[in-house]
Amino acid sequence: MAHLKINNLTKSYGANKILHGISLEVQQGEFVSFLGPSGCGKTTTLRCIAGLETPDSDSGDITVGDKTLSSQKIFVKPEDRNLGMVFQSYAVWPHMNVFENVAFPLRMKKRFNDLGHNEISKIVSDSLALVHLSGLEKRFGNELSGGQQQRVALARALAMSPQILLLDEPLSNLDVILREELRAEIQKLQRHLKMTTILVTHDQREALSLSDRIFLMNKGKIEAVGTPEELYTRPPTVFAAEFLVGGQTFNDKSGKPQSFIPRRWKHYPKPGLGSYETQVVSRLYLGSEYEYWVESSQLQGTVKFFSAEKLEPGSKVYLTYQ
Repeated sequence: MAHLKINNLTKSYGANKILHGISLEVQQGEFVSFLGPSGCGKTTTLRCIAGLETPDSDSGDITVGDKTLSSQKIFVKPEDRNLGMVFQSYAVWPHMNVFENVAFPLRMKKRFNDLGHNEISKIVSDSLALVHLSGLEKRFGNELSGGQQQRVALARALAMSPQILLLDEPLSNLDVILREELRAEIQKLQRHLKMTTILVTHDQREALSLSDRIFLMNKGKIEAVGTPEELYTRPPTVFAAEFLVGGQTFNDKSGKPQSFIPRRWKHYPKPGLGSYETQVVSRLYLGSEYEYWVESSQLQGTVKFFSAEKLEPGSKVYLTYQ
């Protein structure tokens, strides 16, 4: 039985329909990502799961285990869903120190009213230890870095022992180094806790590196589902190829539209079987490799490919797709 199941979820704002019949299942302990461009419906889907958005009156069901959270007749309030959520904006309260931020939901939630101070202190300490913030209990929000604030938000969500952890673009406000560091820690933590986790992101690298499966979304629908390896190496749709791996669509030599994945181009100084004659028009240095843009009359467009070899703009190369 799926841990989370969504059946025919729809959501509209007036005449503007955001979600068009979303259906999916997430297994116990699975890490999945809702990946897609801005406006595709991924955050709206997450907020419907959390209970922060009310689905349309004729929408389908959202269930966790054997409990229905949302249907045409049922709507469970967010605070009664036992889900933990980490927001993009951290939502660390500046007038509270780290300990108070993490302890606050424990004190507010009815089922924890019988917890004493010592019990709450242990839960908070254990949660802070998980995110490597032990010793910072008395610091206030304005004394923390962005990465530390996000760890506080994560500890606060974990303190509730949620059935599912919901992450809404949690790393997008951090610099590159912090983002990579926290990405590794989130993966390690999720594997350790075996907690069902749903990540919303527009970052392909983030989704590919963290997920057991990816739900690729486009225009309020699920465009494709699969493991990172499946979707990256064999994108099933033109949109999946373009968004996930930077694919480009051209008419091939037979005149049929085809998606070409930039990293599957190989270049040679002389023509070969099935090769395309191109001319280098742009070169960008990326550190370990170069990103090239070349023009090809045979493909009727500008083609992108990557190579560790330094080629001069204006030079002629022959591309073979592999």
